[in-house]
Amino acid sequence: MRPLVSLLMASCMSMASWASGNDVFVGFAYALDSDDLLYREEHRIQYEDEQPVSGEVIYLDADENELGIKRSRYREPARPAYEFDITGLDRDTERVEPGDAGVRVDSVRSGNLDWPSGEAVIDSGFHYFILAHFDRLKAGDTLRLEFLAPTRVSWTSLVIEPQSNSNDRLVMQLKPRNRLISLFFDPIRLTYDIPSRRLLEYRGLTNVPKAGGGNYTARIEYQYEGEL
Repeated sequence: MRPLVSLLMASCMSMASWASGNDVFVGFAYALDSDDLLYREEHRIQYEDEQPVSGEVIYLDADENELGIKRSRYREPARPAYEFDITGLDRDTERVEPGDAGVRVDSVRSGNLDWPSGEAVIDSGFHYFILAHFDRLKAGDTLRLEFLAPTRVSWTSLVIEPQSNSNDRLVMQLKPRNRLISLFFDPIRLTYDIPSRRLLEYRGLTNVPKAGGGNYTARIEYQYEGEL
């Protein structure tokens, strides 16, 4: 399941509603089968003219030890540049830098990618892609996109499928478009609040590595400024 982590490298970790100024919120990551806290994410996103400009996520374990920091810069909402530092583990900083002709990636592997023919999405830009198509998803449409897999320096075709729309909650799942490949991966489940268009819950494999190897699978519940 490790390749899917690359696809979702904080793809839903920098989620916030459109606003001006700063948006501050926290994600609490719990084990799927219990209420054991695995780690916490502290988010801050800066907006100008209702567009994201920069973002920072600090990851802390259950004992308040720092796990990592990710810093993003938004040239386009769906395609940010970012640096992801994993604290205390033998991993180099992951860097992604979009340009006019394509994307430079430095991760487990390094290289340059051309822009794909479909809609390209990078990292936390996934949220802004969802916002741009929120009404279509609410109406039940399935969306396709090309998502950057930085550890493999490649684009991966994904689909977003709405699952339910009731009680002001829109639930959708993310999975590979290829049916054969999708047999080997559990879908990622996302729950949005419809009136505010904020992410309420993320359920599935995360981008946060564990000290013993692999990455956490978690249920992440988000609380926004004013709710904390």
